[in-house]
Amino acid sequence: MAEEKTMIENGEIEFKERVLSRRELVWRAFKRNKLGMFGLYVLIVLYLMALFADFLSPHHPYEQSLKHSFAPPTKIHREYKGERVGAYVLPTISYVDKATFERKFYEMLFPKRLVLDVFGTQVEYEIGKDGVTGFSFMLDEEYYIVPKDGTMKYAGSTTKVVDYLLFGYDEKVLTKGEADIETSSEAAKDTYFGKYGFRLGLNSPDEIEKVVIKEKLNMILVKKGEDIEMITGKVIDYDYKTYPVKWFVKSWGGDAKNRIGYLFWIFPFHYHLFGVDNYDNNEYVRLYIMGADQYGRDVWSRIVFASRISLSIGFIGMFITFALSLVFGGISGYYGGIVDEFMMRFSEIIMSLPGFYLLILLRSLLPLDIPSTQVYVLLVFILSFIGWAGRARVIRGMVLSIKQREFVEAARALGFPDTRILFRHVLPNTASYLIVAATLAIPGYILGEASLSFLGLGIREPSASWGLMLAQAQNVTYMTKYPWLLIPGIFIFITVLSFNFVGDALRDALDPRSLG
Repeated sequence: MAEEKTMIENGEIEFKERVLSRRELVWRAFKRNKLGMFGLYVLIVLYLMALFADFLSPHHPYEQSLKHSFAPPTKIHREYKGERVGAYVLPTISYVDKATFERKFYEMLFPKRLVLDVFGTQVEYEIGKDGVTGFSFMLDEEYYIVPKDGTMKYAGSTTKVVDYLLFGYDEKVLTKGEADIETSSEAAKDTYFGKYGFRLGLNSPDEIEKVVIKEKLNMILVKKGEDIEMITGKVIDYDYKTYPVKWFVKSWGGDAKNRIGYLFWIFPFHYHLFGVDNYDNNEYVRLYIMGADQYGRDVWSRIVFASRISLSIGFIGMFITFALSLVFGGISGYYGGIVDEFMMRFSEIIMSLPGFYLLILLRSLLPLDIPSTQVYVLLVFILSFIGWAGRARVIRGMVLSIKQREFVEAARALGFPDTRILFRHVLPNTASYLIVAATLAIPGYILGEASLSFLGLGIREPSASWGLMLAQAQNVTYMTKYPWLLIPGIFIFITVLSFNFVGDALRDALDPRSLG
């Protein structure tokens, strides 16, 4: 200690020198690029998402529910009757509104407890107690057409029995005994005019100002096993079913007959990161954090499963492309002569064809009804085939320069065979270019697959890729009314941008001037 103190006082401070390897120098230079690091983190998250797709999906990606067609992201509630409670969802349904004739989405009310006033006596019924298994409601509906003069004309009536009511639509019949539903939509005017207009003395739908539907609670049916108790009374209070949102929910998957639902494609797995505790297997209960498509399939679950195709196709295609580029470019540049002429003329023919049209041509020559697994393999080879020629020419130019260097001449003087010189000494010196070019090339494969799937020539239903999912949103009506169908396009944009960030950062990091 005394000696160190003396050295510090004399200004003689000893520094430990450490020589950084090239890998450490490249990593240090790469970390200086903030966008590159951001892109790297994003890609790590995306590939982890693809790896753990089963675990992250609250629903089976192929499971259809036409009751939830085009359902919006599910609303998560945190209050119940004015009190703060844990997160929960309500059953939902997607259907064409009988009043407006437009597709709407409603939360559903399934009563689990009713307190009734029956001729001055308070009676309570609750599912699971005293043999009660459920409730049904008999509703009387009356239809009225209101012309421009304001008079209300009775058109007809009907009686229906339902097991649930709709929030914001007809749940008022529980507490008030009746509810009025009014609409002035043109579709409703046309429909009700066609049914009742001439009978009521109307000449055209333009004479109708609005349509009124009056609902009245006629009777409550209390189910007790096979018996039904019919009650006429006023509802004083009620509770309805809620379905809590939980972490690590046991739901779909793990079926030995179905590969989907397996962790790491090997272990049957029933648990998923998040989901709904659907304790009574209510078919209307769903948790769509990114909405549903036209078949009621969970968009988020399909996105994470589609990422396996959209993200892996780039890496596999890139390996095949660069294998072809190394072989053609390396052999052509090293041997020259007639070999060089033949290989480069062939690559120039490939390069002269428009890439996207060649892609479509090659895909159109194949049957359109083959399974998606075969389509995936074919897409990889097609995308690889149209991408190798340009890079082969670049590698050829690099090999022409490298083979003139001293270490190659020394290897020849030592009598090493040409194949060893080429693959052990020449081609490894193109690694810097290959790494950068590969990183920048992967987005091209992702966009190529997305383009073919978007045009209906790539991955087919029921399998999913981001391009195929995006094709569902090409209808203008869908884009305006169901914007969540465009979310796969956001994932494509983020992935391509991240790869470009990483590629630019690698190019700068591998520059000798940036290594310090």
